[in-house]
Amino acid sequence: MNMHIRYPLLTSALLATSLRAETRPNIIVIVADDLGYADLSFLPQSPGDVSTPALDQLAGEGTYFSNAYATSPICSPSRCGLITGRYQQRWGNYWYGQGGLPNEEVTLPQVLRKLGYSTKKIGKTHLNGGPAQHPLDHGFDESVGFIHHTWDYIRLSEKDLAAYRERADGKSLGILNVGPLEKNRGQAASYEDGFTTEIFTDEALKTIVAGKDTETPFFVQLEYNAVHMPTYVADPDYAKKAGYEQPGWNRSADKWEFPFWDPREISWNDWHKKWGHLGEVDPLGRKRYLANLVALDDGVGRILQSLKDTGQRDNTIVVFLSDNGGTINTYSNNAPLRGYKYMFGEGGVRIPIIVSWPGHLPQGQKRRGLASGMDVFPTVVELAGGVSPQNLDGRSLVPNLHDVAADSGHDYLCFADGKKTWSVRQGDWKLINSPGWTHPNYRLDEANVAHPDEDYVYPKGLVLFDLKNDIGETRDISSNNPERVKNMAALYDAWRSEMGKPVSGKVRPAKK
Repeated sequence: MNMHIRYPLLTSALLATSLRAETRPNIIVIVADDLGYADLSFLPQSPGDVSTPALDQLAGEGTYFSNAYATSPICSPSRCGLITGRYQQRWGNYWYGQGGLPNEEVTLPQVLRKLGYSTKKIGKTHLNGGPAQHPLDHGFDESVGFIHHTWDYIRLSEKDLAAYRERADGKSLGILNVGPLEKNRGQAASYEDGFTTEIFTDEALKTIVAGKDTETPFFVQLEYNAVHMPTYVADPDYAKKAGYEQPGWNRSADKWEFPFWDPREISWNDWHKKWGHLGEVDPLGRKRYLANLVALDDGVGRILQSLKDTGQRDNTIVVFLSDNGGTINTYSNNAPLRGYKYMFGEGGVRIPIIVSWPGHLPQGQKRRGLASGMDVFPTVVELAGGVSPQNLDGRSLVPNLHDVAADSGHDYLCFADGKKTWSVRQGDWKLINSPGWTHPNYRLDEANVAHPDEDYVYPKGLVLFDLKNDIGETRDISSNNPERVKNMAALYDAWRSEMGKPVSGKVRPAKK
């Protein structure tokens, strides 16, 4: 990565002052879903099968935070942390089906709208329910996408949904989500030959193109469902780019062929367990993941090109991050980290964050200070010349963007599932209390074909790691550092005492 700063910089104070008199910058926050920590080709640990030229370009035009974290190893709580800039555990949102998004929480789009921004939500919205879950209820002027943890990539029409209902013959479709997306509130958006990654990118481009002819700055939060399950479903063109053919409807046999579920042959739950949770290893699993990753990267490339073509790149802040770590179920690569989505090892919670604003912020930089998805809120608000609420847990990254020696703002970060699993990251140290984690596993051969392997196992108990010298969490050194274990456990206990109890069902008011 180019480590040279090629543009004059503005200090935070001068930046805020200048933005009071001039047009505020546009803001685009792009969220990937379950992205593997190694699956960006500008990183030294990236495997040879990954090529992400657009994201590489974005990193070259900005700053990459290598010690950044989601607030949870699963998407719905972490997305609440992102949109509010606060630990979502404060109002009992620890895991699936808990806490939701309360009306009491101030959100990033609400603050930006008060600063004069038009606000648009594109893609996935999965916030565990709550009265403010819908994008139009937490600060967005318009939205298109879906409110669920997953959606099909290519079967997005009324006809697709009707066909499944007919073949299911009254049987449950489980959590299979095919058919139209939702536009604004309750309007069906049906696509005969759609592909979510392209649809969501197209929606962003509409806003970018319209933005060149208006004085109103825009905020777009673009949350792709790529590369979330079902990655075994891909756009046929991208499947070919990844080196395989994707079959579909077999007319002669009157059935859907893999990777499509046929409700006449197997229940959805059994199908999902088999192909969504490594019940059976898919030889093409890694390639199917890469097909959707290439599509995601192409989408980012189209966005960057559109900003350039419309003369808005130097007036647009672009932030990129993942909602949590990559999951083993989709054949993502989290190297050199240990663990995956659903767990509190580094592979479950460490994510990439890139912040880019050419001409105003450093380019081609890397920062090692602790950062969090919660930091996006105060960072973009400060860059927009606004003031964030005082109760945020997130800290602005602006000082650290300008000065590598600046304090990142986080002495430590805590994580918890509301039950027995929790962890603390403090400096280079990581303390984890876990019941352990065992999961079906696979290995890739030289042709990138997946084969069954021994179960993946993460250690149980109270374990301590020195991430500076052991980023892969291979050596538990808790017995040699009893005082550090005690102090870090005390940090967690103090933090946990400020959080709410896990809440299922009706959402309670947030702690202020």
